[in-house]
Parts: sequence; structure tokens; C-alpha cells
Amino acid sequence: MAQEGDQCTRVFFQKIAKRRASKCIFHITSYEGRVCIDDQEVIDEFVEYYQRLLGGERWSSYMDIRFLRPWARYILIAEEASQLVMPITRGEVTVAYFDIVEDKSPSLDGYSASFYKATWLIISEEVTIAVMGFFKYGRILKQVNTTLLALIPKVQPPVTVADFRSISYCNVLYKAITKIIVQKLRPLLDRMISSTQNAFIPGRSISENILLAQELFRDYNQQ
Repeated sequence: MAQEGDQCTRVFFQKIAKRRASKCIFHITSYEGRVCIDDQEVIDEFVEYYQRLLGGERWSSYMDIRFLRPWARYILIAEEASQLVMPITRGEVTVAYFDIVEDKSPSLDGYSASFYKATWLIISEEVTIAVMGFFKYGRILKQVNTTLLALIPKVQPPVTVADFRSISYCNVLYKAITKIIVQKLRPLLDRMISSTQNAFIPGRSISENILLAQELFRDYNQQ
């Protein structure tokens, strides 16, 4: 009985080799314009690029809150501020975990949200303590705070590191923490964010700004 699927032919293995080669980065142009061919040089160039982008001396200085206060559109009242720093509950942790999409790509540990949901009765106590500990002590394990970056080419062929779009694969525990933070901030976003910012805000739509721009240009042409 014939079985469906690819046959072990030379053409099949050539396709596999071609696909693997398309996902490899054999050379990259450095920040100074030098072409890096050696594997270690290519790796170092990516590391240096993201160190310049995400780290460096420009992030070491602290901004004085008194300087920012006159520019703040909305300042939280005492009641709202106290709501943000209230201890989280076990119910909030459970809701955060089960709110994560199951088929999201896993992080370095290989566990997706579907694993946590399927084994919740077994692991709920440990993961709940871990999340609540972060909000209580303000610390998180380095292994949890580690992110896997997948590089997707923006153009073909990519020449520099900037030609790649990075997608972050975060740990599920990390995602649960961020969801809890979002849920605490969500009721205040409408007042904290300017009314001109319409994208990614519940109850607002970026199309409103597009329609407004069209109206302005139409009236401008009539004058």
C-alpha cells in the first residue's frame, strides 16, 4: 500500500539543503562597512549591534522625575497609584496564564502555554509563587528573563544586521508577569495617553487619524 509523503530522492534532499542554506547567514556587512565572512565575526557583529541598540552608556543615566512632571498629561491620584501597587492575587496569576495563546512559539526552555495549562493542577503552586515573588521583591531569575531572538529578513538579500527584523520568544512566566502589569494599567490608559494617540488603545482606532488627515488635506486644497 502506497504511503503519502515525499520520497527519498536526490531532488528531495536538494530542497532540504537549499532550505537550510537560505536560513543561514554566511556573511554580513559590519557597522564600519567591512564584510564579515568568518562565523565568529558574523556572530560578534550581531551581538554588538544589539548591544548598541539596547544597551550602552546612554541607558546608564537616570531621568529626574521632577523634570518630567511639568510635561505629564495626567498624574495619578493617590487612589489610582495605590491600585497599581496592590499585591496581586492567585486568581490574577491564573487568569494571566490561561489568557496566553496556546500555540505561541516557546522560548529557550521549550515549554509553551499549552503545557502550563495542561499541567496546571501540578505546577500551579510553583509558578504562582514565582510570579507573586517577582511583584513582591522586584527580582526575576536570569533564566526567566532570557529571550530568544529569531531574525527575519526584511529584504532579500539582507546585507546588514539592520536588514533583519527580530522577533522575541519570551518565557511563559515572563509573559504572565507582563499580562498582569497590562491588566493593572489598562483602566488608566485612556487618561494617561494623549487623545491624539489612537493606535493600540482599547476603544480607539488609528483610522480616526487617517480620516482626520484626509479631511485636513481636502480642505487645504480648496483654499
